[in-house]
Amino acid sequence: MTIYNRQKLTSKSGKEYVGYAIAFTPGQRGAIPAACEVPPFYVREQRSGDTTWTRLQARTLPDAKAEALQAQAVREAVSKGIDVVTNADENKERLTAKVAAYLAEVEANKSQATWRVYRRSTELFLESCKKLSVGDVGHTDMLHFKTYLKRQEFSGRSLYNHFVNIAIFFVWARGEEDTLGLKESDWPEKPERDPEAYTEEEIKLLLETAATTWRGIERKKGEKKDDRLLLWAFLNSGMRDGELSHLTYGDIDTKHSLWKVRAKEDHSLKTKGSKRDIPVGEWLTTKVLALKKSEGKQDTDLIFPSKSGGVDTHLIRITQRIAKLAKVTGRVDNHKFRATAITMWLRSGNTIFDVMAWVGHESTATLKRYAAKLELEKKENRLKATSAFDHVATMGD
Repeated sequence: MTIYNRQKLTSKSGKEYVGYAIAFTPGQRGAIPAACEVPPFYVREQRSGDTTWTRLQARTLPDAKAEALQAQAVREAVSKGIDVVTNADENKERLTAKVAAYLAEVEANKSQATWRVYRRSTELFLESCKKLSVGDVGHTDMLHFKTYLKRQEFSGRSLYNHFVNIAIFFVWARGEEDTLGLKESDWPEKPERDPEAYTEEEIKLLLETAATTWRGIERKKGEKKDDRLLLWAFLNSGMRDGELSHLTYGDIDTKHSLWKVRAKEDHSLKTKGSKRDIPVGEWLTTKVLALKKSEGKQDTDLIFPSKSGGVDTHLIRITQRIAKLAKVTGRVDNHKFRATAITMWLRSGNTIFDVMAWVGHESTATLKRYAAKLELEKKENRLKATSAFDHVATMGD
């Protein structure tokens, strides 16, 4: 069974990153490089086309081989209907060790942004909880955590998200059936963000300004490039900034004008639903292909690279600089660009389920709120609601 660990690698675009590398493979001969001896170690499983990385507890490569072989034997026995009894009591594991293992798995299978969020939530929980073992944590500890967050002046969405993240951790650590005794009333209120999209006037101002800038700064004399392609991409695709920054020319289905969101060697997708194909106007795909041709790019090249040619992690900052020059006030972020794409798709008559697939949402709840807001924009729908009370307008005159 092949064993992996995390090593410093170089992507095809020339960017250095820490990724999975083979530490040991059956039949391997010769000396093992020092980099392959560094824990933690992982095994890879593929199910229905999805890759999952599982961290091993072993701290040495020989122990990792033994642990992987034992795990493989257990899986094979279970697949044959054989009952397997283990002596380990996971509830007696130290809480800090279980958190570390969970964060390692999140880092392996999710994006860096997601890992940072869960890391912060678990840090806060460990600050508030004095229990040592996973199995000792209970209902009261979660209520203490909620109170602790309030005392740290967390509120609204931040408080709710941290609480949810820890509940998710305990589902992972103790099983889906273990709810820690939480009742509906124990959960913090979940604030819903009102759908906020750019207006037609704001879009016009942004694009007019982007025609005069490059990377969010007023173009120098002789500079031929401008920022409109980036803004068009955000507005028309509804992609997250991390997805757009990793988009290559090879991700464009030129025949059908579909932009494909896929996991990359240095970029994990946020959710399973994030893997998707997005229909984009042929006019925009044509502009992307023209850029590819004019710059002599290959399919493996990034469409929106950084100055050095690697992944640009600051695409949103570029749009924020454009907005400042355009005097567009209010939020300028990934959520608002995605909200604009959702709004325009729904307004054009596309179904909630289609739009949900294009933006990578796994629930219809958010899309229903957008749809409800759009329905109330129609005068006939507002009148249908308010006309029921027209007869009381003159009562008491």
